[in-house]
Amino acid sequence: MSRSLPRRLGSMAAVAAATAGLLITTAVGAAADSKNGVLETNEFGLYYNSGQLGCVFDVYDHDENFTNDKFKGSCSGSGQSTNDNTASYWNRDSVFDYYVYTDANYRGSWGTIPGGYKGNASSTFKNKISSTNS
Repeated sequence: MSRSLPRRLGSMAAVAAATAGLLITTAVGAAADSKNGVLETNEFGLYYNSGQLGCVFDVYDHDENFTNDKFKGSCSGSGQSTNDNTASYWNRDSVFDYYVYTDANYRGSWGTIPGGYKGNASSTFKNKISSTNS
């Protein structure tokens, strides 16, 4: 299940109340930070290597198809496709679970990564993840 619109609007309202006038900047910034190769709070990260090592593919909310996604940075795995090429993960969202799928468009085998959890992908998912959703 995708994050609900009320949660996002509630989050934006809280930010706007705390930093008057920055609602639009905050909304644009959240979208721009996703997939930048830096795992930030409220994002889900898939790592090139086990133990949360190597490059990280960071996503906020969902990505239905990793085919055109690549690991970024000057780290192990840089420039490699994210699709079917991840060995570990970290859910930096403390509230929402993330779901990973072995096929694009949320198909195939799926698993749940609880909020705040990190670990190595099981044999079912290691180097087989192709989409994710929160």
